[in-house]
Order: sequence, then C-alpha cells, then structure tokens
Amino acid sequence: DYVSKHGNVIVDFFTRAEMNRQIKLLEKEHSSLVSARVGSQFDCDIWMPEDLTSYKTGQDFLWASNNLNDLNFVMYSYPFMAINIPGAREGMYMETADSSLVSVKNIAVQGDYAFEVRGLWEMKNDAMGGPFVSHVRVDRANARVIVVEGFVYNPSKLKRDPMRKLEAALYTLKLPQEKGKGLSELPVDQSISEEKAVKEAEQQK
Repeated sequence: DYVSKHGNVIVDFFTRAEMNRQIKLLEKEHSSLVSARVGSQFDCDIWMPEDLTSYKTGQDFLWASNNLNDLNFVMYSYPFMAINIPGAREGMYMETADSSLVSVKNIAVQGDYAFEVRGLWEMKNDAMGGPFVSHVRVDRANARVIVVEGFVYNPSKLKRDPMRKLEAALYTLKLPQEKGKGLSELPVDQSISEEKAVKEAEQQK
C-alpha cells in the first residue's frame, strides 16, 4: 500500500542516491580535457566522464563527446545550437524535438537556485534524436547565464544509465565564485523542497 501511494518518492530517492554515487566516482576520475576547456573558456569547473575525449568550441560554446558520439556534453552562455551543432549537410542542425514535451522545474545546485530542463532533441532534416537534460544557472559575478547540457544519441539501446551519468556530472559544475567550495550531495529527502533548500542555504551564508 505504501509503495503504491509513494512510488515516485521511492524511485526519486534511489535515483538521487545513485547520482550521488556517480558524483563521488567523478571526483576521483573525470575528464581532465573537459575540465581544462571549461576552465579556460568559461572560468568554471565541472567533472565529466573520462570517455569524453573530443571537443568542438564556438563563441561562448563547448561541445564534448566520446568517440562514438553517444555521450555528449554541451556548455554555452548563449543558445547558438543551429550554428554550433550542425548536421552532416547544410540545413541540418540540432533542435528541441517538441517543446510541449519539455519539462522545466526549479532545483538547487551548489545551494543556489537553478532551472532543470528535460526533453527530447532531434536533428532538423535528419533522422537523429534522443533525450537531453540541462541545468540553467545564473553567474551573478559575471552577469551571464550558464547552461550545461547532457544528451545521448544511442539508437536501439537503453539510454537511462548514460543519461543518469551525464545528469550527475551536471551537478558538479562550479561557477567562478564556487571553485574553492566542496561539492554537497543531492538532497534525497523529498520532504524538503528544492526552493526551501535554497532559502535555507541562503540564510546560512
């Protein structure tokens, strides 16, 4: 009876606990290449999976992926997706598949307010697509918005585990003013809302 009434809470508890485990693994082993690029280009820090070994840069934009392009990380301060992630031929570019299926919610990252965006991406005029998750954060010290995003292209294969790995990595982003701070674990007790957690963190400062 409890499981039937509180199934979502139970699943969310284990999901967050698993992402905390992934974050601890990333602290020990992560892509030094991606961390170096994020540091030099955005003056931030983030821990991405080690197998993200290739990258492309643009104006206020970074795209890193593994050799198979099934794990992908994007970071930008302005949404120039059509310019920076083109398809194989002219007229092909990455876009959100269906805005009506995109979910947006408030979350707390590093004790500060942020947006989480989830949905599906597709390649305009092509047959590629898959899931994505984004964190939108405000870098107040530099008067800019920072977006970090993970997306997967893995046709005919399960995408839950690679997406969870990328999502956990997004929580490791440190803005310039946060780079000296340690990482805090994700709250797993849903009796504390994200907004309440942010307010409590602000009161402790």
